Amino acid sequence: MSFIQKIFAGIFFLVSMMATGAIASDHFPSPPNKIQHPYPDVAVTTLKSAQTLLKEFEQYDYTLAGLAQSHTLPAIYVETLPHDLNSLPVKQKTSGFIRLLLPTISEVNQHILDVRQTLLTIEKRPQTNWSKAERQWVESLLKDYDVKSGKIEDLLLQVDIIPVGMALAQGIDESGWGTSHFAIEGSNLYGEHLSSRGGKYLTTPGGHVKVAAFDNLFAGTASYMHNLNTTDAYKDMWLLRKQLRSENNLTGRQLIQALSHYSTRGQAYVDNLAALIKHHNLDSFDHLQLESDKPTRIRLSN
Repeated sequence: MSFIQKIFAGIFFLVSMMATGAIASDHFPSPPNKIQHPYPDVAVTTLKSAQTLLKEFEQYDYTLAGLAQSHTLPAIYVETLPHDLNSLPVKQKTSGFIRLLLPTISEVNQHILDVRQTLLTIEKRPQTNWSKAERQWVESLLKDYDVKSGKIEDLLLQVDIIPVGMALAQGIDESGWGTSHFAIEGSNLYGEHLSSRGGKYLTTPGGHVKVAAFDNLFAGTASYMHNLNTTDAYKDMWLLRKQLRSENNLTGRQLIQALSHYSTRGQAYVDNLAALIKHHNLDSFDHLQLESDKPTRIRLSN
């Protein structure tokens, strides 16, 4: 093909894409549970204790009070937990845990929103106008989210965020403010058991229960959200989330009402999450804008 022919072929391709509204195959976002390398390609700062982590936060002027004023969230990605959060005074421990986890929750949710928005864009067009790449991408999501109906509207019911306040409250409750063995050693903040698909795990004393283990907090958080979005036991949560979104009232305090199946404690578990959200004002972090232009990576060496 000559140079001129290549130019015309490229123009024809672009015009065809614009006419059909098709999305280029290299623009399809991946769901967060499928992302192997989630962190930006920047140098990693290695720290050894919770106290040094708090000092690092101070260098970036990263405080909860500052978030309330600026409504922006610095992209400080803490990849693993310090082993000694319990050594801090209570106020420092609670504030430190919230700050170390916030950017990760926000980042995982943003990946989910990217997938959701792309799905909504594709859904607007008749399936006969979908490109081959679009069909394959949607089919892969239907499989990943275990949507047996094959309908994109059912897929959209499941591909949606977990409100920040709810994720924080569950992480606090299940990990004891980041101090549990499974949280420190396996980046499992949400009490997630090993799935039937296998993977890394830790065991309870005696080896009777296998608890999922992850390489970092992004992977653990992504798996937790994917579990909520794919397990049939949480279908009531999906439906409530859809309703709350339509009412512009999608918050952790509202959505936790559908979490009685998450714990054997049932309603007592939900009540405790509600108390955490209220006492620590966790829903106030829902609409922070993540500043991704100057990312920082921090890893704790335990």
